[in-house]
Amino acid sequence: MKLSNVIAGIDLGSSKVSIVVARPVSDSIGYSLEVLGFGTSPLPKGAVVNGSVENIVQVAEALAKALQDVSTVANYPFDTVNVSFGGMNVKVIEQKDEIIRPTSSSGEEVTENDIAQLISEVTRVRKQKDSNYDVIHVLPRYFMVDNVGHITEPVGRQGIKLGGDFLVISGNSQSLKRTRKSLEIVENSLRRANIVYSPIATGLAVLTEEEKNAGIALVDIGEQTTDLVIYQNNFIRHVASFPIAGKNITNDLKTGCGIQLSNAEDLKCSFGAALAENVPSNIEISINYLSGRPPRKVLKKNVAMIIEERLKEIAAMVYGEIKYHGLEEELIGGVVLTGGTSSITDIETVFSRVMDGMNVRVGLPEGLNRTSKADIVSSLSYASAVGLAWASIKPLDERLVSRKPIKIQPVRELSSREESFQLRNERAAAADEPSGNTRTSSSPLIDIGGWLSSIKNTFISNRDQVNDGGSYGDDEEK
Repeated sequence: MKLSNVIAGIDLGSSKVSIVVARPVSDSIGYSLEVLGFGTSPLPKGAVVNGSVENIVQVAEALAKALQDVSTVANYPFDTVNVSFGGMNVKVIEQKDEIIRPTSSSGEEVTENDIAQLISEVTRVRKQKDSNYDVIHVLPRYFMVDNVGHITEPVGRQGIKLGGDFLVISGNSQSLKRTRKSLEIVENSLRRANIVYSPIATGLAVLTEEEKNAGIALVDIGEQTTDLVIYQNNFIRHVASFPIAGKNITNDLKTGCGIQLSNAEDLKCSFGAALAENVPSNIEISINYLSGRPPRKVLKKNVAMIIEERLKEIAAMVYGEIKYHGLEEELIGGVVLTGGTSSITDIETVFSRVMDGMNVRVGLPEGLNRTSKADIVSSLSYASAVGLAWASIKPLDERLVSRKPIKIQPVRELSSREESFQLRNERAAAADEPSGNTRTSSSPLIDIGGWLSSIKNTFISNRDQVNDGGSYGDDEEK
């Protein structure tokens, strides 16, 4: 028996590749996400820089290793694959556009097809204005029907002219091509995976619908960038990105303590604290910073002071952006912190103090069907990958999807005997499956077990063919 609606979320971070394989299941109050498998693999330094794939083969190798980890616990074909993209290679542009509805439709209500046509026009205009960037998302803030503006829901209204105020999120074309090339090396059909802006995906995992409706700011502090996404009335109001994040804290510790960068990263992860006032003054940390030299001793309180100052700067930068756009009074839900840096002890207190007492919490993935696998991925390190799985279930904006309800069949728990029988049937079906499978962009049907045995030969042959640019010819444009 083949499982349906199997989704793979692939997070290409700056330091690692993380994958979560899951499917939606219904329960008494709605639906949740059943985690089928997960995997992670470290990336060499420089393979991904500021969210952009720079070394295609290294990223492909890490992706294959992470997929191999997934296959040990969930050897299911993927119906949908979503991949993260973010960092400083992303542009967020505010754009207004409008269309004139056909005369034959002037007496009829605005439909979802009209909105789709308007979205297509926004995409066309943006690509025409900046051919070096490909549109990833077109997110409406407000609509206009004839002379009535500031409309959140235009469907059902009557009018001839339909317009809107949009956030257009675009990615550098060459960077996107390198991302797809690294996916294609592992499995050809992965090149057709859906690209999702990373902080928006994370928001799907760690924010509740109530928070997004009330007004909330998601602050994703990664290794190389800090991203801000502001929600209100269940849609995205504002997006921003800043080039100061976890790597700056690591560099500060390197300089302040006179140690190597790897020592500084270990120091931050193992002994880091955000509030120096809570750290005793007499705790010393010995750091073996160089072979053949005596350990360097640093006070844990000094480490906390260095970290606290940089976090204050990041918090002030984010709060300044919120206030500049006049949104501080709209954030009833406060701020949710996510990303690896958010695991530093007492980081919520630092942000709350800088942000005039605003409510701040650290966000972990929610809405998971409680299993041992879900317990493992309910962490900051898997938040984006979980959100990427949610991206095939939860819409980025309810106004851009069909009003037909999602039909998710209830799933009961299988006994160990049934689970074993099901696994044997899946393997037998995979063995009988013809090699000429038809795959569509929405249903890649990646069978992990089918290609892992030959992946090493694939990398060997591709090392000589792939250059650092990783760009395609004109005839290969999507």
